[in-house]
Amino acid sequence: MKRTMDYSPCFIGEVIFVILALLSSIALATDPGPLQDFCVALDDPIPGVFVNGEFCKDPMKVNADDFFLSGLNKPGNITNQFGAAFALVTVPQIPGLNTLGISMVRMDYAPYGLNPPHTNPRGSEILLVLEGTLLVGFVTSNPDNRLFTKILHEGDVFVFPIGLIHFQFNVGKAKVVAISALSSQGPGYLAISNTVFGSTPPINDEVLTKAFQIDSKLVDYLQSRFSPDNN
Repeated sequence: MKRTMDYSPCFIGEVIFVILALLSSIALATDPGPLQDFCVALDDPIPGVFVNGEFCKDPMKVNADDFFLSGLNKPGNITNQFGAAFALVTVPQIPGLNTLGISMVRMDYAPYGLNPPHTNPRGSEILLVLEGTLLVGFVTSNPDNRLFTKILHEGDVFVFPIGLIHFQFNVGKAKVVAISALSSQGPGYLAISNTVFGSTPPINDEVLTKAFQIDSKLVDYLQSRFSPDNN
């Protein structure tokens, strides 16, 4: 004999309230939607509307150049330890991006150049390879920690979900050029190695030895490699 459950209107109302609250919290995890056509960022600290950490330029003084950037066709300097260069297109480069919830980046990779495992905590990313061959991948959150990986060629596109650890690696003998678009005007960038072993002040050795199951000498070595003085 099946047992039926009787729920009071008060209980049902509380359940609906909790669901709506959860949905609201999810919605607020992304950039807030603008309530005006645009808020062109202004460097001068003058009285005015302050949105997303920026003062808004007088709308009557806004012009097309506030939404424009040139030079993204120029390759970046890839003579560094990772063999990669990133040309950001965010609010400092295009003031009109403020409040629009988007940004982009041009990425150049030398042969075997790497964008090390990192996260963009505030934005999802969609990447398009314009030239070369690029190995990409991301890892899902606990408890699965599944790796999704793909080798991309010219014209291929790959998506990295918000907040997940991901990477890009040039596996070819020629340079790679790619463009990424992100769903935030400030997606953030947290390189795992720099964040864990290059923090200021350093994370306690005992924490890292236990977390990574390595000895303190290796922790000290890694901290010396990723200290801010070496970057």
